[in-house]
Amino acid sequence: MNFKDLPDQKKLELAKLMFEPLSSPEELRNWIMFYLGLDMPQGWVDTDSNSSPIDAMWEIYNTIKENKGNETSGFIMLSCREGFKTLSASILETLIMLHFKLTIAHMAAIASQSAKSIQYINYFFMKIEPLMSAAGWVNKSQNKSTVAFNTPEGEYVYIKVVIATLSGANSEHTSLLFIDEIDVVKDPLAYDEAKLIPGYVKGIYPLTVKLSTRKFAFGLMQKELDMAPVSGDKILRWNIVDVAEKCPTSRHKPEEDKEDRYVAKGLPLRQITQEEYDDLADIEKPKWELVKGVYKGCTSCKLLPVCKTKLAHRPDSHKGGLYKPIDVVINNFKKTNPDMGEAQLMCWKPSTKGLVYPRFETTINTGNVITLERAYEILTGDFKKRISEIDLIWTLQKNGIRFFAGVDWGYTHDFVIVIFALIPNGEIWIVDCFSAPELEFADILEIAKKYRDKYNPEKWFCDQAMPSHIKSFNKNYMKSPAFTKDVMGGIESLRSKILDGSGRRLLKVLNSEACRPIINAFVKHHFKLDTAGNPTLVPDDTPGTADQADAMRYVGQNLFPVKGPQKPAYVMTDIERAQESSNPTHAEQMKEEIRKRIDTGQVSGGGGKKGGFHFSF
Repeated sequence: MNFKDLPDQKKLELAKLMFEPLSSPEELRNWIMFYLGLDMPQGWVDTDSNSSPIDAMWEIYNTIKENKGNETSGFIMLSCREGFKTLSASILETLIMLHFKLTIAHMAAIASQSAKSIQYINYFFMKIEPLMSAAGWVNKSQNKSTVAFNTPEGEYVYIKVVIATLSGANSEHTSLLFIDEIDVVKDPLAYDEAKLIPGYVKGIYPLTVKLSTRKFAFGLMQKELDMAPVSGDKILRWNIVDVAEKCPTSRHKPEEDKEDRYVAKGLPLRQITQEEYDDLADIEKPKWELVKGVYKGCTSCKLLPVCKTKLAHRPDSHKGGLYKPIDVVINNFKKTNPDMGEAQLMCWKPSTKGLVYPRFETTINTGNVITLERAYEILTGDFKKRISEIDLIWTLQKNGIRFFAGVDWGYTHDFVIVIFALIPNGEIWIVDCFSAPELEFADILEIAKKYRDKYNPEKWFCDQAMPSHIKSFNKNYMKSPAFTKDVMGGIESLRSKILDGSGRRLLKVLNSEACRPIINAFVKHHFKLDTAGNPTLVPDDTPGTADQADAMRYVGQNLFPVKGPQKPAYVMTDIERAQESSNPTHAEQMKEEIRKRIDTGQVSGGGGKKGGFHFSF
C-alpha cells in the first residue's frame, strides 16, 4: 500500500493502529505484512529448531515490552544462509524504535553488511514516513549510517549503524545493541568492547541481540553458543527447511501408497529402500535413519532426508511471500558442499573449514571419544555398567599397557601433560590430561612427579624450547629424549590415527572430565586465517587449545610418525645415549629400593630375607 496517497484522516487512523503495541506472533506477522509489505516465515518443522523469523522477532519484542531484560541478558539468532536474519533484525529495530522510543545500535562486521541493514531500515521508514509524519514524528536524519526522528514528545530517537572496530565500539551508548554476522568480525577486542554499548535507559533493561550464520568451529559465534549457558543468552535457531514453503499435494502425492525409507543422517542428501538398507554392512547402518510412511512423491524428492515429510504437514498459510519454494531449497543444497551445507544451511554443526583435525568425531564410542565402560570392555572382554577412572587405570596397568607423556611448558599459556596409552589392539588412547596456566617450574616439576608415579610413562616428549626443564625431568626419572620439532609432521601423525585410510579410528580419547580439554582442542584447534579469511598452514596459538595440541603433537611425531617427507628425523644425542645407559627408570628405581628393603628386612608384612613376601597391586 502506498500510504503517501491516502487522505489525511486515513493516515491518522492507520498511524494510530501502527503505534499500538502487539500481543502475539500473529499480530506481529500481520503488522509486518500490512505496514512493510513483507510476508515473513512463521513456525518451524525441524525438531532441532526452536524458532523462525517471526517467532524470533516476537520473543525479543515481547521481552522488551514486558521489560524482562533482567531475566534474559540477550538473544542469539542462529540461522541458515538466506534465513532472513539481517532482514528480521532490521524489521525488529524499526518496530522497537516506533513502539518503545528506544535508541538502537546496529553493529555490522563489515561495511557491506552495514549497507545491507541500513538499506532495509531506510526502505521501511520511507514506506511508513507519511503515517509517522501524520502522528507528529519529524525526520531528523536518514542516511547511510543513521536514521533519526524527533517524537511528538520531543525525544530524539535513532538507529545507528557502526562497524566492528574499536572506535565504532566506543562511539555509542544505546538501549539495545544488534550485532550482525559476528562470525566474520575480525577484531575480537572491538567485539568485546561493543558488549558495553547497551545500558539501562528510561527504566528499560538493556538487551543485546547477536545474529550470524555459524561458519567456523573456532569462530565468535561458536564461542557465544558455548557460553550461552553461562551468559544467559537464549538461542533462537532455525534452518533452511524451516523457511521452506508447504509442500503441495501435487508434489508429495498423499493419495498413493506409502512406504518406509531410510535417509542419511548427514549430508549429502541420500535415501534408500528397506532392501538397500538390509544389504549395508553393519558398520554403515548407524549412519541411516528410518522414516516411516513416506509419501510416493517423496521417494523421488532430494529433500526427504532433511524434510522427512514434515513440509507436507505445514499450515496452508505457510506458502508464498518469503517462504522459499522447495526447488530453490534443493538447488541450495546442490551448489553447497556437504560440510558447508551441514553448517550453513541446516545449522547442525560448525564447518570443519580451517580446523587442524577436521575428521575428529566426538560421537561417543563410534567416533574418537570412548567411555570408560567401553574402554574396560575392550581391555577385559567384560562389560560393567559403571567404571571409575581408578578402576580403568588399574586395569591398564595390570594388563601391562605402555604409557607415554607429551608436555608443553606453556609459558604464559597452559602447562600441559597429556598421557597416551598404547593398546594391544592397535589403538592409541589418551587417558589423562593436566593443564593450568602461569605455573612456576617448581610447581610444574611436582605435578609431573605425580603423573610419573601414577602412570610411569616410558618417555616424556617435551617441548624442546626449555633444555633446563628437560634436564630436571631427566634427573627425576622422567626420561625426556631430544628431538627436532616438526609441526606438520606431528599434525599428520595424529591425523593418521584419528581416521586411517581404511576408515578405522585408532585414536581414542576417554570421555572423562580430565580429558575434556583434549576433546576441546581436537574440535577447535585451527589454522590461522589470512586477510581473505582462508586458512594458512600456521596453527593458531589460542590458549585453551594450542598448548594441548602441541603436547599431543610431540608424542605423535615421535611415537607414530607418518611416512613421507613430513616424517621427523630423530637422532639420539650423545647426552641422551648417556642418560639411556646410566639413568634407571622410575619403575626400576622402585624395584631396586624394594629389593634392598626386603633383603634387610625393612618391609613390614614380609618374612625377612627368605620370607614369603608377596606384593599385590
